[in-house]
Amino acid sequence: MTPDKIIGWPVLHQFYRIDRCRWRELHAEERIAALDEFRAVLDQCKGEEGMQFVAIAGVAKSDFAIMAVHPEFQRIQRLGQQLAATELGSCLVPVYAFLSMSEVSEYMSGPSEWARQLIEDQGVAPDSTEFAQGMDRFRQRIEKYAEARVHPQLPTDMDIVCFYPMAKRRGEAQNWYTLDFTQRKRLMGDHAKTGRAFAGRVQQLITSCTGLDDWEWGVTLFARDLKSIRDVVYEMRFDPASAIYGEFGEFYIGTRIESADLEEALCL
Repeated sequence: MTPDKIIGWPVLHQFYRIDRCRWRELHAEERIAALDEFRAVLDQCKGEEGMQFVAIAGVAKSDFAIMAVHPEFQRIQRLGQQLAATELGSCLVPVYAFLSMSEVSEYMSGPSEWARQLIEDQGVAPDSTEFAQGMDRFRQRIEKYAEARVHPQLPTDMDIVCFYPMAKRRGEAQNWYTLDFTQRKRLMGDHAKTGRAFAGRVQQLITSCTGLDDWEWGVTLFARDLKSIRDVVYEMRFDPASAIYGEFGEFYIGTRIESADLEEALCL
């Protein structure tokens, strides 16, 4: 994998409450103009080359949220200010924000490990055509996986969005970072198997925030229904990687909206 494919993209999550007292203080014509202005910004962001942008109507912990992915950190920085500079933006009170970046998992299998499995587990001779073909298929599969992790493409047909931050435990009794790499890789491999059972129902994006935010990772789940979100989180919490070593922040959930839905979805 070339170095340019190793460097991930910045990812921003921002959650807001609407200051409805301030919003109601605006005259009717001012509210109409404010909605038009905000819609124009949302449409511009969504249509901007290189930008992946999701507007979200929040439930319970936020009224409105955005998620954005862009190759340039400077553009991510300007995005939040661009929204805040609008009339409606001045009525949005930040609830929570999370900055992270896409990455390839350090636990991703390497060629030597796959070669060992072919030889020892499957009995394939290392000088055979079957071995060469198996290694070629592995390289293609792992490159595709790495590309999807480093340069993610957000789904467009899954409207339920769930986000939560997490970290690995550093307690006196259970400390993830005192385990050796082989143990951690095995645990994460088992954890990944559980997640793969939800392929087609849930698409996840795991981003790294070590040194960028208060946690270590951010998890964004996309689904078509609430039950799929509930099921995948429930099942994966039984894996030792989560049950013993996982620390979780607050969960934020909502539904994707278009700019045309803004007034109705947010009751503005």
